[in-house]
Amino acid sequence: MSTAPRDPHSRPAAVPVGGGPTRRKWLLPLLLGLLALIALLALLSQCGDDDDDDDRPAATPTTATVTSPASSLPAAPSVAATGTGQGGEAGTVTAAGTNLLGAASVAALSAQDTQQAVGRAVKVQSVPADEGFWVGTSEQDRLWVQLSGTRGESDYKVKQGDTVDFTGTVTKAASDFATKAGVTAAEGADQLTQQGYYVSVPASSVKLSS
Repeated sequence: MSTAPRDPHSRPAAVPVGGGPTRRKWLLPLLLGLLALIALLALLSQCGDDDDDDDRPAATPTTATVTSPASSLPAAPSVAATGTGQGGEAGTVTAAGTNLLGAASVAALSAQDTQQAVGRAVKVQSVPADEGFWVGTSEQDRLWVQLSGTRGESDYKVKQGDTVDFTGTVTKAASDFATKAGVTAAEGADQLTQQGYYVSVPASSVKLSS
């Protein structure tokens, strides 16, 4: 086989190092892959922020403290100061600063002998006589009120369950006072005799509590 003679002045064709067309073929997909990866990372980061927001506790709304008008009112008097129990069923009968209700013993009453006694919003327990009645919180805790100046009849007809005010005097009772007042054993004659004192009240001072 014959070979054509080589021109000594001719140069071989230049060949790109590594192959130009081949390099461009894989460079473009690589760039696209990088862009897709960046977009994916950005998307995942956004989702993570949304999850964090969902996990955060809901903000507690700020509420203004409202002061009730009742809080600015004076405190209600205590039971010990007023003698009034639940439901306001009993008031006070005081003499020299002592509430005789709840302390209706011979010693307590004798210490207030001849002292002025003032009844305030006190409940009438029963009315056994035309001119006398029991006041207090119960059949055990009560005082006898004897009306005076009635001219045989009371100007004001006191009824059981009334709540009354009055002003009178702590008075020592004679041994037969219960009998003369018309109080029977069933109506508390023995209790009145044991207490030995009552409150003498002018009929004109007895008023229904407002």
